[in-house]
Order: sequence, then C-alpha cells, then structure tokens
Amino acid sequence: MSESPPKPDLAPEDEEDEVLLPPPPAREWLLSQLAELVRARGAGPLVAAPLVEPIPEYFPDPWAGGEPSVRRLARRLLRYAGIEDVPVAVTVLDEGNAIASGTSGVSFEGLKKGTLEFAVQAAAMRDPMIVVPAMARAVAEAYRRVHRLPTGDGAPHQRMVDVTAVYLGFGLLTANAALRIGGSGGGWGRRGNRTRTRLGVLDPQSVGFLLAAQLHVRGLSDKQHRAVLRKLEANPAGFVRAAEPVLAHLEPSLAERLGLPPRGQWPPAPDLDVLTGPFEDEDVEDEPTKPEERKDEDRGVQGMNAGKPVFRVERSKALRLAKMLAMPTVMLGMLAGRMQIGVDFPMWQAGVAAVVLGVLGLSVGRMIPDRRCSEPKCGTALDPDMEVCPLCGGTIAGVIGHPRERLAAEEALARKGGATAEDDSEDEVPANDLAKDPASPDRTISSRAS
Repeated sequence: MSESPPKPDLAPEDEEDEVLLPPPPAREWLLSQLAELVRARGAGPLVAAPLVEPIPEYFPDPWAGGEPSVRRLARRLLRYAGIEDVPVAVTVLDEGNAIASGTSGVSFEGLKKGTLEFAVQAAAMRDPMIVVPAMARAVAEAYRRVHRLPTGDGAPHQRMVDVTAVYLGFGLLTANAALRIGGSGGGWGRRGNRTRTRLGVLDPQSVGFLLAAQLHVRGLSDKQHRAVLRKLEANPAGFVRAAEPVLAHLEPSLAERLGLPPRGQWPPAPDLDVLTGPFEDEDVEDEPTKPEERKDEDRGVQGMNAGKPVFRVERSKALRLAKMLAMPTVMLGMLAGRMQIGVDFPMWQAGVAAVVLGVLGLSVGRMIPDRRCSEPKCGTALDPDMEVCPLCGGTIAGVIGHPRERLAAEEALARKGGATAEDDSEDEVPANDLAKDPASPDRTISSRAS
C-alpha cells in the first residue's frame, strides 16, 4: 500500500494568513452577509456612514454617570444608524445581575410597545472604551429588529449583529473592543489582576476583515487609509492590513460581490454636524435641572448587597486567634535567626513558642464568639441584634456555621422565596437547610431571595 504524499509546509506568508485572517469559508460567509445587508437596506451605511470613534467629536453629549447619560449615548448611536423618533429606555443593572455573554455589559432587550429597551451593567459604564462599543453593538441589534432583519439569540444571528455593526459605521469601535486584554493592581510585592473582555461573537480577525472590506469599497486615498489605521490598536490594524490584498484580488471584484451601485449613484455622506446636533426633546426628557444619580462609580463593598440577603456566620474565634498568635511568632523567629545581632536564637525555639501560643489561642478562642457577614468581600463583624450589615448593606436572613455554607443557604432561601411575613411562621426553613433565625430561635427567616 502506497504512502500518501506528505503535505507541503505552509509558506511563511501562508502561516501568517492563518493567524491574521479568518478561514476562507468564513470569509465567504462574511461577504455574503454584507451583500445581504446591501440588498435589504441599501449601500448607504456601508459606503457613506461616518466611521464613528469614541471621542467627543462624535459624542458631544454630557456624561453624568446615570441612566439619562446612557440613554443619550444610545440615542446618539441610533441617530448614526438612521433611527430617530423611537423612544429609548435604559435599565442600569448592578454587578449582581447577569447579562448575556459577549455583550461587554450592554444588551438590547427588545422592541416593546414601540420602545427600544437596553440593559447596561454599572461596571461597564466606568470605561468609555467598553460602554461605547458595547452600546454600538446593541444598537446594531436594535437596527436589525426595527427593520425586521433576521434576529435571534443563537450564535448565527449574533454573528449577523457583528456584521451589521461594521455595516453601520461602528467598525472602528467594535474592532478595537472585539478582544481587549488589560490589567490592574500589581506593584512591588503584589500580583496584578489580568482582565480579558470580549465583545460580540465574531473573532477579531473576522471583524478586521469586515472593516477592511468597508475601507476597500470606499476607495480611500493612501493618506485617508493611514489615518483610519492609526485609530486602530495594533492587532486590529494588523488584521485589516492582512485582509487588504485578499480583497483587492477577488474575482469578481468586491464591489460586484456586494452588489454595490456605481460610485456616481452612491448617496452623499451625511452631515456630521447634523448627526452630532442636540436632540429636540433633550431639555424635556433629560431634565437638566435635576442632577443625575451616578451609577458608574465603583462603590466597592459599601452598599453592594443593599436589598439582598446575607447570612451571619457564627463560630468561635479559636482558629482566628491561634493564627494571630502563632504566625507572628514564626515570622519574628525567622527574622531574628537571619539577623546578625550577636544573639543565638534557634529556629526550633520559635517553632515551639508558636505551637504553644497557637494551642493557647485555640483554647481561649473557643470561648469567644465570632460573628461576621457571609459576603466574601465584606466579612464585617456583626452584633447578634443586627438585621442589616453596616458595610455591604445586606439583609441578614439567617445564621450559618461556616462561610462555605453560604451558597447552600442561599439556595435554601431561594427555594423558600415568595413566603410572606404572615405565612412565615407556617413555612419556616428547616434547620438542615443551613439557615436559622438571625435574632431569636423562634423568628423565621426573611423571605427575601437573592
């Protein structure tokens, strides 16, 4: 039996294409979706819409960190998408509320009773490089809904939303936000936190391919082209550059494949001054005399569980006190052993002292109660008669014996959820559900569920 010939090695440029470009079948699908949008809604947005950037020139509206500010952002992007005179509603969610993956904290909730509804997580509002691209993508989904284009929650439909965002002129926003790697914290002796945010369903190479197609059909001059690429981060710019020669050598040409009319029949570019002008009903809708309630500030632990149930962890201070006495003794012993102070201090003596103090701490700590909030980020000391945690603001809904019992207690409380104050006495959560009364053995658990 003859052996099959070995596969030839990829040339360096082919290897690069594999990294910087979507696979050929994906390219065909992307171009077919752009062509479908041109057939359904015309070539105007693709060839003439402004390429929106997250800078004041395109977003002149005031930002005060509240719902009116987010609504103004949504309305501005809807105007860029050609959607006017449609009421917009925005709901700001706290960190405890889940939102669809791939949205970076901003989602289109639907067209309900003639109103476009959006949901925004407060955490997304803290970074304009997150909230603006994420809202642009949500507006692209709203555009498809308003114009009765295929929509849905599945991955194929969500890929169409990503294509639509580029078609509308939001490609600079979504290309830079398709995959963002950041970091926080760190410093001497500390380890920083690495963050990774993803916008949309399409991979960054596909978004770059779409943006390259839009730039190619517009026929930008070299100077204009370089100016656009400078507005992209390094990776998206590389994806666009890699796609350009592929698009330039298509047969039939890209313009033909997309079904674009001759350049002389293209609609004129919209006036940016008109697009960035004030909204006619801005004074009435946004009530400038009434200050906005800021929701984009990171309050940390303070008030993070307001209106939500937490539990009081009741146990002894034995382990905590043992650590407080033993650990410093060990550390001081190690330090003294390494210092040249003319005193011989064997490490074993420090170990014995640490064991003795640890045992003492365990013995004494058994007699001292330790009551703390079950919220992992809080852990505030609580008094037996407290009904609300003074730091995180959570409503104390029961007592547990260890922090690891918190999730099971929350599930037990959720199963009980819906009980009213009147029927609590007849529907008390059993003791084996890991929740007890926060004030007295006879008092039932609050019916507030997470």
